[in-house]
Amino acid sequence: MELLDVQSTLREFELERYNIHNLLIKVLRVAQYRLDIEVIIFLRLNKTSDLTEEIVGKLYTELKPFALKKGFSIKEYQELFNDIYKNKYEKYRTTNWYDLNSKKVEENYIVGLSVSELTDYLSHLEDVLEKNIIPDGLHSLDLYYANEKKQKTDAIYLNHIGSTKSILNKIRDYLIDYLVNIESEIHKSRELELMDTKEQLELLIQEGIKVKQKNQQTGSYGITFISGAEYVTWIEKCKIFIKKNVSDPEIQENFITSAKRANGNGESYFNELIGILKALKVYDFNEAIKNVVNKVDNKIEKIFISHSSKDIDYVYALVKLLNSIGIKKSQKQIFCSSLTGYDIPYGANIYDYLKMELNNNNSMVLFVLSDNYYDSPPCLNEMGAAWITSKEHNSILTPNFDFKKIAGAIDPTKISFKMNDVDGINKFRDTMIKIFELDEIDYKIWDRDRLEFSQEVDAIAKLEALTLNTQVKLEKVKKINDTKLELYLRFINISDKEIEFKFIDINLEDTSGNKLKLSVDEEFLNEFKLYSMENKIIKLPFEHDPIYLARRDDSNLSKVSFQVY
Repeated sequence: MELLDVQSTLREFELERYNIHNLLIKVLRVAQYRLDIEVIIFLRLNKTSDLTEEIVGKLYTELKPFALKKGFSIKEYQELFNDIYKNKYEKYRTTNWYDLNSKKVEENYIVGLSVSELTDYLSHLEDVLEKNIIPDGLHSLDLYYANEKKQKTDAIYLNHIGSTKSILNKIRDYLIDYLVNIESEIHKSRELELMDTKEQLELLIQEGIKVKQKNQQTGSYGITFISGAEYVTWIEKCKIFIKKNVSDPEIQENFITSAKRANGNGESYFNELIGILKALKVYDFNEAIKNVVNKVDNKIEKIFISHSSKDIDYVYALVKLLNSIGIKKSQKQIFCSSLTGYDIPYGANIYDYLKMELNNNNSMVLFVLSDNYYDSPPCLNEMGAAWITSKEHNSILTPNFDFKKIAGAIDPTKISFKMNDVDGINKFRDTMIKIFELDEIDYKIWDRDRLEFSQEVDAIAKLEALTLNTQVKLEKVKKINDTKLELYLRFINISDKEIEFKFIDINLEDTSGNKLKLSVDEEFLNEFKLYSMENKIIKLPFEHDPIYLARRDDSNLSKVSFQVY
């Protein structure tokens, strides 16, 4: 069981208060993997609805192989199952519940709905409670009775809502406690692995003294030296120990330097090696343990792609490039709000989820910088949040965005690459392989994938360049009559290409906030061409909505949007 998987699931609990069915399934898989029989029984009971004697019997039989595999006897498993069902399960499900049949609150009532049914029922109750309103215009006596009825039904709804939330909260706390215990257990096991470091050190010192005695030789001129396969093996074992357990780079460097010259030379090099090992007897290996644990805890496992939704084509190409490098097609490894499957999970609060992702120490941010990015307040907020949390980040420029336009919290020295820079793409691949500890890609496969990425990006950039070199401005709005408007649109093309338009939309807004949305007729667009270096005004007629006041058009708010072929 990976520590990062446990921590990732714990972070998901931060987003979900009551809708915990999917999280229960995740935790159940963990319990089954670890053969934690008590947890498996408890979660399966909570996952199952309508626990009749027959269903409980089937569940008992279904889970028996897990217990036998764990080493339980039939009697031990039977006692454990009955204890969890009769005591723990019922304890978590017991509440004061308003019974619709007896029309009174039943104390110590056991709610038998599954977790999935509980979450659905809670959603239903909150919906009907919100809709339980008194209609307007009632006579005073009718209003009195309607209000009395509403209070009674509200009390029933609130009783069921409170009881349902209480049950779900208890189960949620159980799941969290279980995962926290696993997290602590993993940390503890790692520390235990390193607790015998001093013993290993002492063994290496004693082994070194013996190896020296066995491999010490005298040359033809009476000069003694130490040489041999056994000596080399001991030196390599010492190097592995130093690299694994000593975080001080100076100690590492001194040992490695002496080790390189030790075999085949005099006793002085051996004395340097053994001296360093003996000095480590007073070294604080606990600090090394912390460094190892922190390195694992803070290992980058996920990429957060911060981008403008208008740059979705570039981003899609980038995600495919990441996949070809070896980053998995999984929401666990890539977050991208504009791409289905990599986006915000269904039902999650968008702002809470983004906050969680940006606070996740195990993620890095890739900024896809463009003019669209800097025109987007949400993008700039993400940039600021990443800077405040000191997140690992790199920036990627779209082809038509210039380096000198970089602003804000971005560190210009950390530019990763420009999307159409072949050398930059190769360096980016190397960086990702190092950070995520990926296998190297066969160069022939990589050359093909990189070429496909470059071709796709070039095609997007050419189309974007046409749009950047093309302008459509609203010069004037004129009211012809109560049903007709005339718009003066200025068309500018500074490129050397002939431009045709896919669509042209106009959003008008007057000074009172009244809005009118218009679209240029397709028949006009089919015939219209904007030639190279052309700058002209065209008058176009539109249907008029009296709500919008043409003479009070707010030129700062009225906008034209378009796309070219």
